Amino acid sequence: MKISTGMATIVVVALLASALSACGGGSSSLATTPAATSFDMQTGVTGLVMNGQTATVALSGTAIVSGSSVPFTGTGTLTLAPGVTATFNGAGALSQTETISGTVTEGGQTGSIPTSVVVDYYATGKDAFVGETGTSEYDVAQAAFTYPSAVMAGSSGVLGTTSNYTDSTMGVAQGTTQVSYAVTAVSGSSSSVMVAVTEQVYDTQSTLVETDVTNYSLTDAGVLSLVSASVQDSSGTLTVTVQ
Repeated sequence: MKISTGMATIVVVALLASALSACGGGSSSLATTPAATSFDMQTGVTGLVMNGQTATVALSGTAIVSGSSVPFTGTGTLTLAPGVTATFNGAGALSQTETISGTVTEGGQTGSIPTSVVVDYYATGKDAFVGETGTSEYDVAQAAFTYPSAVMAGSSGVLGTTSNYTDSTMGVAQGTTQVSYAVTAVSGSSSSVMVAVTEQVYDTQSTLVETDVTNYSLTDAGVLSLVSASVQDSSGTLTVTVQ
């Protein structure tokens, strides 16, 4: 969700379901010394929403099957479509549709990932995140997420919190998600940093049930692009790496 553009939601739902059916059941080198250059995260988000991104991804992780952790690997295609005019929660917005499809291999068996779709919504003219929809998911930002225009290695903060529901009637609450970011230097580079966005998902009893971390590259020209993502919940673990 949020700046992570729904990668976690798309993949963990589709891929783990596929893994269960099939069985009958990237990283960057990070520097220790922060770079002094300032980077514009807001411009990066705007560009990613406007232009989108399509990439081949490698998939790996574990699925919990009959109480046991079963490893899997796979490949897929991630598409973030360019943003289009839409409506969300009764107001005008810009929407970005995200899809992922591919195959996963587990225990010598290979199965297709059903194409899954998640849509992120941004405030018109500001590109502040306002919500996300998916299968049995309708998440509304308690306050629109605005992204900092000047960050550097060592910067961190909370972007905001969403209230999560099953659908647009917002009659059935599912909990909340707190979204934060942290910026880290890239070894040997003064022209880019890594931005890690962490989503902590809590149920209605305020119990942490899922942790998602999405890593982006942000250049000094304000270009933001997905590098990798990881998910951990009761269904298993998942790592997605752009190839």
